[in-house]
Amino acid sequence: MLALSRLATALLIALAPLLAHAADTAVANTAVLVNEASHKGQSPEISLGPDGSVHLVWIDENTAPKEHAEHGHSHVAATNLFYARSTDGGTTYSAPLQLNAKDGDVWGFSVSKPRVVLGRNGTVHVFYPGNDVNPGNGKPEAVALYTRSTDGGKTFSKPQRLNTMATTDASELVHGGLTHAHVFGTIVADGKGAVYALWIDTRDMAKASDAGKVFMAVSRDDGKTFGPDKEILPADVCPCCQLTAYLDDAGKLYVGSRQVDHKYRDSTVMVSADGGRSFSPRRRVVGTRWEIEGCPLKPTSIVARGKHVVAAYYTGAENPGGAYVVHSTDGGVNWSTPMLAHPGAVTSDAPVLALAGDVVHLFWHAKTTDGVRRVYTRSSRDLGATFGAVSELPAPPGATQLPAIAGRADGSVHVAWQQGAEVRAMRWVAAN
Repeated sequence: MLALSRLATALLIALAPLLAHAADTAVANTAVLVNEASHKGQSPEISLGPDGSVHLVWIDENTAPKEHAEHGHSHVAATNLFYARSTDGGTTYSAPLQLNAKDGDVWGFSVSKPRVVLGRNGTVHVFYPGNDVNPGNGKPEAVALYTRSTDGGKTFSKPQRLNTMATTDASELVHGGLTHAHVFGTIVADGKGAVYALWIDTRDMAKASDAGKVFMAVSRDDGKTFGPDKEILPADVCPCCQLTAYLDDAGKLYVGSRQVDHKYRDSTVMVSADGGRSFSPRRRVVGTRWEIEGCPLKPTSIVARGKHVVAAYYTGAENPGGAYVVHSTDGGVNWSTPMLAHPGAVTSDAPVLALAGDVVHLFWHAKTTDGVRRVYTRSSRDLGATFGAVSELPAPPGATQLPAIAGRADGSVHVAWQQGAEVRAMRWVAAN
């Protein structure tokens, strides 16, 4: 017996390096094609239901015109919005369902993505930018639209417009033939009936400033109806940097935006502790301030638990420029020194965060050589204070970009991304 015990001990010592390596190796399932191969999918967003179901929306580019490209994106678009769900943990997805009734009436881009979120009661909430016509001047107007599903994504309600239509004409500032825009928005829901939709708005845009305001519409009946939209930030918001929002377990609403402050456009975070009725002052999360003449088209991702808040963003002010992450331990009042997401990368961008159980996941896309973009990730087990090693997502060969993630209670995430004209998704378990 003693000899067997010594043998077992020797085997454990010999196998220890292999076991340690296995514990540090991330696990992923197969990348699943979600959109139809004959269509051009772009910019997916993802959310999880309380039953573990996976829900995806994305833009279909088949009808999108290519003219009027300005500032890195077109101001005119005629795209469609598709949705699919998985009820088997992401192994298979339902046939794509087009959510807009009329082809081309979605004003969608990678910089003004549709959003999908599920509350704890399972209602599917979708916010997206749409094409409309201003009744006052007859010009095109990009509007804030909302639809929901109360049957797990099988059917969706008729879309409702959330913004009040502008009575002025700002087409000289908005460009692309649009008289106004109420887009670059986001949505969150708490599952208790509160649904918050926010967007960047040009209705009061004056010739003295090309910045936007932030408006918000709130539903207290799970999206059945929304109250009047109200201004929550003045005309000092970067007009093309998509908003983000996050609801923590206590119901605090965090909003990420970029503030226009003279020559600077810095990422900021503010929080509401009373259901969106009031907000704390915005706090800059950046280290070095970014001086840039023009809109950088970059959002700010946020997750939070208790006093711990983590934010990720792109900046050209640090050396090198790229995707950075910071954390706060006092509810977003003070922030840590920015940490570069991907040391050694030629370029890094589009960082997104998700809180999965006790694990904070950070995903982004980057180039490590002069080759194509690939999606990378690293994770934190101390609420953003430190992050583990960089790992490349094991996606099929080719360019992968614009990751979107949603966290599970077991610490894993479901990640979706754009790969060429495809929308793909997989489940990812971070290394221990």
